[in-house]
Amino acid sequence: MNKEKNHGINYEKYTCLIDDLEMLKESSNEAVINLSEFSDFKKYMHVKRKVEEELYEIIEKSSKSNNAKLILVCGGVGDGKSHLISYLKNEYPEMMSKFKLHNDATESFEPNKTSIDTLNDILEDFSDSKLYKNKNKVIIAINLGALSNFIDSEYGNKFLELKKFIKEKEILDLNISENKYSDESVFQFINFSDYKIYSLTKEKAKSNYIKNILINIVKKDPKNKFRNSYENKCLSCKVRYKCPVKFNYEMLMKESVQETTIDLLIESIVKNKLIVSTRSVLNFIYDLLINSKLDNMKCNEIISYIDDIECNEFLDCLFTSNIFDHRERSSILESINKIDPIILESEELDKLIIKLNISENTEKIFNKYIKLEKEYYLNEIMINPNKEIKDKIINTFIRLNLFIPNEKIDLKDKMYIEFMKNMYYFNKGEKKELKEIYKNVKNAIYNWNGDCEIDKINLSIGKNQVRYKLSQSLEIKSDLNDLKENENDELFKFNQNIILNYKNENKGESYSIDIDFNLYDLLMRVKNGYRPNNNDKYNYINFVEFINKIERLGNQNKEIFVEDRFELNGGKYKFTYDEDFEEFKFIKVN
Repeated sequence: MNKEKNHGINYEKYTCLIDDLEMLKESSNEAVINLSEFSDFKKYMHVKRKVEEELYEIIEKSSKSNNAKLILVCGGVGDGKSHLISYLKNEYPEMMSKFKLHNDATESFEPNKTSIDTLNDILEDFSDSKLYKNKNKVIIAINLGALSNFIDSEYGNKFLELKKFIKEKEILDLNISENKYSDESVFQFINFSDYKIYSLTKEKAKSNYIKNILINIVKKDPKNKFRNSYENKCLSCKVRYKCPVKFNYEMLMKESVQETTIDLLIESIVKNKLIVSTRSVLNFIYDLLINSKLDNMKCNEIISYIDDIECNEFLDCLFTSNIFDHRERSSILESINKIDPIILESEELDKLIIKLNISENTEKIFNKYIKLEKEYYLNEIMINPNKEIKDKIINTFIRLNLFIPNEKIDLKDKMYIEFMKNMYYFNKGEKKELKEIYKNVKNAIYNWNGDCEIDKINLSIGKNQVRYKLSQSLEIKSDLNDLKENENDELFKFNQNIILNYKNENKGESYSIDIDFNLYDLLMRVKNGYRPNNNDKYNYINFVEFINKIERLGNQNKEIFVEDRFELNGGKYKFTYDEDFEEFKFIKVN
């Protein structure tokens, strides 16, 4: 940066939108939740979720009960448990005053006590000996790990009734828990882990929750500190034309940018088992808007930097670069980096990249595919490209098409779209719609150890054989008995894995397999002829174990087929056992 160049601007008098956006960072004071406080900022940013409706119902009914009530608000770290309790305390003080509130992560009575010791003190009235001798009401925000540690601790034997409740409701299991209010029970619960940050619909996965967070950050509202800062600072700033932060914030106002950002977050969650909390989403939005180069600068340094910014630096600070090129900043960005559209293999995309590389007039191509107002500095860069940063410009072009397309380039992962539809139909319990996935996975089961004849599966016995191939007859069918129908069109509580069951009617046995996206992707390739290697089998040991169980449903105890691949014209034999005469036979069948 040229420090002597300042165009007569007094940088010291400026304040910046970045200063206000820092409230979104995980390191911000606003990220810390205290049940006794609920700031105006938190109140403004609050977004209603399905889990809030159900928790409110449990608390309301518990508050009117004449019996003691312990409400366990369970979940993972940073998923909004404490925030929601704090919000309800602020909004419904009379109702919440009937409860003693405790947050296991932030509150303690004495410095020398552990969280488990503190929980024991809080829950004393709900121990087996005192359970029905009081009418106290308590709400506890507790992480599932802390709950598990507590009931397994030395105090656990005092709380056998609580332990029984937790086990019966499968609170600590991966299954979706049934959490309806029961006045007969002292114990009530809600598990935030059952409520994903997104929902499933027939069309696509979506998140009204994240959408409303984004809207709160950009919408025109007297209470919106960010929008007020943008209008009072950015719009009159001397470097506004070249400011990437202003550009990014204005892009976030666009519905297409909001929708694509949500799609990327959901895809990352599904593909990489990403755990996304409200806190991490807010931090991600900050990372999207503010490049790491600007993160720790003072306001006057930021404005001076932007005043002298070069084209390549401007591109580096765009929101598209911020979310795809900085995997080191957070687990969300690390995950999104893996689905960067520039790494997509597409014939259409390859042809377009070639056209961009050889074209002297990129303005026509840019305007055809990107919907961007002409007053932006980015237009100037893209239509008059600097040849030294051509690759960076092409990457920016591809990524922008994902967010603000004029004419869409096909940048969607079709396997992901297919998986999400199947996930929806599985959780909906729609049998007819699952016919195709059951058939495809069945074909993958038969092909797992290599191609084989119809209704036969190869057997993996000891060291891999080059010359001989062993197989058995196997007849399996789809088992839909455990499939539960869901009448809701939009699903808020669902399993992120697709669980398929296969049975052998003759043996009366059935086995299930949990399929996540990555296993689904592998199985579809196996179905199409791909042979899984040792690394695949190591990574998906659960499917290997499933195959071993499925193989036991075959006919190998009565007959095994042997093929000699080196024998001229193919030598096929059958090795059988005659139970009546207790003898083995080895005969050629071809």
